[in-house]
Amino acid sequence: MASPSPSMERKYPLYYHPSLDLQISPFFSVIGLKLSLKVAGDEDTTGGEADHRVGSVEGEGFARLESDEYDLQEDETENDHPVEGKRSAGMESDENTFRKMIQNTTIMQRPMSTMGMRLNWKTVWTAPEEYVDIAFEFYQQYAKHHGFGARRSRSEKRGEVRIRQEFVCHRQGFRSPKFYSMPNRQKRPRAETRCGCPARMLLRMDDESGRWHVAFFSDVHNHHVLELQFSSMLPGHRRMSEADIEQMNDMRKGGIGVSRIYGFMASLAGGYHNVPYTTRDMHNVNAKQRREGGQDAESCLRYLRECKANDPTLYYKEVVDGEGVLQHLFWCDGTSQIDYQVFGDVVAFDATYKKNVYLSPLVVFSGVNHHNQTVVFAAALVADEKEETYVWLLQQLQTSMKGKAPVSIITDGDRQMKSAIEQVFSEAHHRLCAWHLLRNATRNIGKPKFTRMFRDCMLGDYKVRTFQRKWFEMVEKFGVTDKRWVQDMYERRHNWATAHIRGKFFAGFRTTSRCEGLHAVISRYVKSRYSYTEFLRHFHRCLMFVCAKEVEADFECAKGDSVMTTNLKQLERSAVDNYTRAIFYLFVPILDRACAMRVVDSEDNGSYFIHTISRYGTPGKDWRVVATFDTREVRCTCMRMECFRVPCEHIIAVLVLNNVHEILRSLILPRWTKDTKLVAVQSMGVIWDSVQLTQHWCLRDWYRKVCKIACHSTEKFQFARDIAVLMLKHFENEDAGNTNFPPKGPPTEGGRPLARNPPRRNTKGNGAHGGKKTQRCRLCREVGHNRTTCPERHTMEPSSAVAEDMDSMDTDMVYDNLSGDLYATAEIPSFQCSDSDTQAGFANSNFAGTNTSGPVMSLAD
Repeated sequence: MASPSPSMERKYPLYYHPSLDLQISPFFSVIGLKLSLKVAGDEDTTGGEADHRVGSVEGEGFARLESDEYDLQEDETENDHPVEGKRSAGMESDENTFRKMIQNTTIMQRPMSTMGMRLNWKTVWTAPEEYVDIAFEFYQQYAKHHGFGARRSRSEKRGEVRIRQEFVCHRQGFRSPKFYSMPNRQKRPRAETRCGCPARMLLRMDDESGRWHVAFFSDVHNHHVLELQFSSMLPGHRRMSEADIEQMNDMRKGGIGVSRIYGFMASLAGGYHNVPYTTRDMHNVNAKQRREGGQDAESCLRYLRECKANDPTLYYKEVVDGEGVLQHLFWCDGTSQIDYQVFGDVVAFDATYKKNVYLSPLVVFSGVNHHNQTVVFAAALVADEKEETYVWLLQQLQTSMKGKAPVSIITDGDRQMKSAIEQVFSEAHHRLCAWHLLRNATRNIGKPKFTRMFRDCMLGDYKVRTFQRKWFEMVEKFGVTDKRWVQDMYERRHNWATAHIRGKFFAGFRTTSRCEGLHAVISRYVKSRYSYTEFLRHFHRCLMFVCAKEVEADFECAKGDSVMTTNLKQLERSAVDNYTRAIFYLFVPILDRACAMRVVDSEDNGSYFIHTISRYGTPGKDWRVVATFDTREVRCTCMRMECFRVPCEHIIAVLVLNNVHEILRSLILPRWTKDTKLVAVQSMGVIWDSVQLTQHWCLRDWYRKVCKIACHSTEKFQFARDIAVLMLKHFENEDAGNTNFPPKGPPTEGGRPLARNPPRRNTKGNGAHGGKKTQRCRLCREVGHNRTTCPERHTMEPSSAVAEDMDSMDTDMVYDNLSGDLYATAEIPSFQCSDSDTQAGFANSNFAGTNTSGPVMSLAD
């Protein structure tokens, strides 16, 4: 065989690695491969063919080795030619087909001259068996620079020892005939890439020495090869390096999507054309990592144990069934426990779905902090939403929070939740979400006027007698007395009617819209395809985001004082000094309305005063404020102070009457003040992998600087490369010598069997029993039409809009009309002191008397 011309051969110097007895080109040192190609100096005189043979030649274009009796092991890929070894009955026809294909195709010959070497019949591969993978890396790089792709084909074994391996062109073989006749094809067929290309490379292990050598090499293709810019796009050449995968995982932990990560990688590589993979490849890597998760349930428990090592106050509890499958998992960190001790007087909890690959419901316990922001107390992943499950969750919440029970709880009305609350927190006030009640009124009754009257009954600041009268008038007017939903709502009126829950503290909650808003935030961090371990890591970062918002609010309170805007400057200054910025902004309108209040009568009863307050311009309405200035306690018949623990305008009017310049300490609830969390010890733990992440980015930053300097000089580059190779070799040897592997046998953790993963539920396609879910109209809940074509659209939408508006008014400090009456519309009178229950509470000469309509306020607590 004639030697290729110098112009066809790339002249690269070869480097020698003594430990491996290998010769390696600079190209392979860049990609980190230790490859040995020992090129003999003998000339090939067989002619100008591109086929390089070892052994006897049988026919044109085909090489056969000396055969022994071996068992052939075929790869999954299809081949159209035989492999040297044991002959079978059908192998002769395959050989003839191979010969005819070579004779009847246009052959494009390209010598294998990449990396300063060419393979001829005396080229010998001297490497152990594990370097077959390196040989494939070599052939892939050669294929990439010569315009085609490479893949593994048939291999041959003698017993358990592999003795032959074949690499072929990516266009070798033919598509199976069954793919040409698919009557139920749903997708357009892919372009046909198989054309029976004969190019291949065969490795054989020498029986005597045990070393591998190149037994056959052919660079003959029956198709046009691609340019380098296109060959790099072939699937076999699109691969993510370990460094790129690690960087992608780090960025995904921060909530960055794959498309944005791909753009970032392109900016680092100098353009999209320099990135050796696509976004689809990145998604495939993510999917592969999830499939290889293995013991996901045990992995998430191990993650919690690692977090607990840095945060000793972290609490978690799991429940497994009789088969060891993880059923329920509850957890809360130290920061959440501190928040609960300060703000845990009001708790809202709700379940959300599709936040993990197992479709396990996520239950979040949340509340409101001193900045009127949502905080998370605890979370849980459960297998079901049964009553016993919620009982277990509330018991774990009580245990993790040192036995502290909430004062009030708000839910969406789930009966299992209600029963669990009655069993665990029997003394807590339970309130149903107003938004869900209005939505249910729309669905069950379907009359806009009924929904509006129901809203007035629910939110109106009525006496109990007035509420009952209005309720029965509404029921009789619309003829819904026999409706089961109406009867059920009246039985549960103590959980939703303002007339019955007036005076009970809910910290501004009247809907679960805070829970829904929190779920929306969580959805930006966790996805339905996440495993439990991925979910925990991303959920923890969501909590870090929530904590960061609180820090920002603390900074806003500390960086300066608010501008005084009311006429009551001294009381306003007192509010600025005590309340956080968010609570102060809610208190300013109260100061403005207090200027319109007049004290029309004052009665001295010795130990306390009773002041009658009226609004200027509305003499028919009045309120009574009881004040004992020796004990510095004040209370109003409107009971807004008890509902939100911020003084109402009637109390402010009494303070102005008595020339009080500062808000009484008994009127300031500590949970709304700036320094409420300073008394709690901040035991902020770090995430387990945050230490590794910090070290990773520190090293990356240093090596980025090294790369920037070393690449400007060949000597510096070689020095930096050699140091990096030595360090890598040292660390790999240390890892290889590590014998701390898990023992054989059934997996255990701390003497117990490992928790098993819950079953994955398929969310695509029909279920096992088939059947399509009946589609109903979202307005009238009937079948046969949708919301757009609903015949009752014009009568239903206003009622639905009322329910949707509730989502933006989740606070007891919202006034529904300019007159300032809490909850009430213009025609609803304000609560008066004529209520016998309230009068009985105020009749006691001691201000700490009992009030049956709500707990007696003592803001000194």
